[in-house]
Amino acid sequence: MKTNDYKQTLYDAVTVLHKAETEIFTSMVNVAFAGKYKDISEVHDEGEILNMELAFFENTEDANLDILVESVKNIFNSKNRLMNLNALDIKLDDE
Repeated sequence: MKTNDYKQTLYDAVTVLHKAETEIFTSMVNVAFAGKYKDISEVHDEGEILNMELAFFENTEDANLDILVESVKNIFNSKNRLMNLNALDIKLDDE
């Protein structure tokens, strides 16, 4: 495998990890708003944009949210480790 091909596959892997992180984060928000934070979801209109941070979902005492938070953190860390280890300069869409 050529060096350029290898580096491109690393770029692709980071992009896939980023998309997975985004999808899991969205699922985590949906789980939270269907359960732990149902009261918050009821005061906002469907389609309304809310700025959510991962910390909002930590320490909720909801085991399902704990698993999703851990998953998001693991993917985030893996993505950044790959970028740092390989000096990848990638502009991801929502960072």
